[in-house]
Amino acid sequence: MARSVKANYLYNLIYQITAILLPLITMPYVSRVLGPQGVGTNSLTNANTQYFMLIGTLGITMYATKKIATVRENSIKLRQTFWEIFSIQFIGCMISYVVFVFVLGLRSSLGLYYMLQGFFILSSAIDVSWYFIGIEDFKNASIRSFFVKVISVVLIFIFVKDSGDLWQYILINSLTMFIGQCIMWIYVDKSTFSFKSINKLKLGRHMMPILALFIPQVATQIYTVLDKTMLGIFSATVEVGYYDQSQKIVRILLTIITSLGMVMMPRIASLTSKKQHDLVKDTLKKSFTVISFLAVPIAFGIMGVSDRFIPMFFGYEYLSVIPLLKISSILTIIIGLGNVFGTQYMIAVGKNKEYTISVCAGAAVNFILNLILIPKYSALGAVIATVSAELSIALIQLWYSREILDISWIKETYKYWISGIAMFIIVSIIGKGTERNIILLAKQIIIGVVVYFGFLVILRDKVIGNTFNLVRSKLKKGSN
Repeated sequence: MARSVKANYLYNLIYQITAILLPLITMPYVSRVLGPQGVGTNSLTNANTQYFMLIGTLGITMYATKKIATVRENSIKLRQTFWEIFSIQFIGCMISYVVFVFVLGLRSSLGLYYMLQGFFILSSAIDVSWYFIGIEDFKNASIRSFFVKVISVVLIFIFVKDSGDLWQYILINSLTMFIGQCIMWIYVDKSTFSFKSINKLKLGRHMMPILALFIPQVATQIYTVLDKTMLGIFSATVEVGYYDQSQKIVRILLTIITSLGMVMMPRIASLTSKKQHDLVKDTLKKSFTVISFLAVPIAFGIMGVSDRFIPMFFGYEYLSVIPLLKISSILTIIIGLGNVFGTQYMIAVGKNKEYTISVCAGAAVNFILNLILIPKYSALGAVIATVSAELSIALIQLWYSREILDISWIKETYKYWISGIAMFIIVSIIGKGTERNIILLAKQIIIGVVVYFGFLVILRDKVIGNTFNLVRSKLKKGSN
């Protein structure tokens, strides 16, 4: 049932690349058509909808993924666990949806937009992605997500023509998500879908561990969504739009990095349940190295191209996004490394209490700094608060993972920092040119990639060396 890590990462990476490329196609169009006000309204209503999604699901995804991973080799236990967890999720989401409709859908001045966003809550009710992640089958989920996203892109270009089409934009995104979740049920294994040999569903046995992880999920929501809500309260809606655009770019690129964590967590949970601790440490080291290899150049690359990228991509109405994006770029490194020790390790080995402490500390930092900085600095204050929160979380998780962390792991990343800084300097110099934005941006990206990999070759980086060796061996096999 479980596929290899390489196969799963490949499937997930293909999906994540799609998740990057398709928004890069629609975001410039949507930003210009809807304008900062429309983008801000969508961001605000979506952020508030996510509170009800979280409450409905009880942050069940991480627990469900880990639980499925530990019972996946026993078909009876897998079937029993699947239906118990799904029942909790479905009941919770439906209750949350009813409350959502009465609180926001029928009473808010933005009621229409909230009702359309409500399909995201219904999508959460029938979401079974945690099942596929738990059994390490990323193929079906990736294919489904690819086609759903392609369809949504096509519909956006057909139906969203001006700022008055905001409701259509929201409906397309939310409804395609709902349909995509329905399709996933086709791929659930027949033996799991069956009720055969299922005893009475014992929902209560899952509630305490789910609630233990629900607290950090609430805390995470505070520092990833509450900032938009607070911007809407203490500042103009347009500031929500500026902030959201800067975060979207960073979060899109982060999917390349965090997709590895999604693949590794169930594998590490499975290894831990078998008490294969040496393999756990070796797996984490490889993950730490690969994430460092990816995160550092992405961060320095964003910093280097922001001045040219923003006006070309979003339009000159969004120049205020440039400083926000430059500061936010460091999140790729902070969140990437936090993903190794938080999601991949602490959750997988059952350090729920320590994980909760780290996330709650980050939420507290974020909330306090938002209160202080947003009224004075608007979107810039929210960005500073977010970076500070993520940094505090990563440092605490690093501390709680010190028994598995070897200091040599960190020392070995110096090659990525040297290469990344060299790339940033050269890319920034190129950006001073007078050519059109798109020409300069293309030069920056191409030369930046060459410089980064060139320095790694000179410094004899292991990731580059292993990749070359793998390609060479594949070519030799192909020629034989």
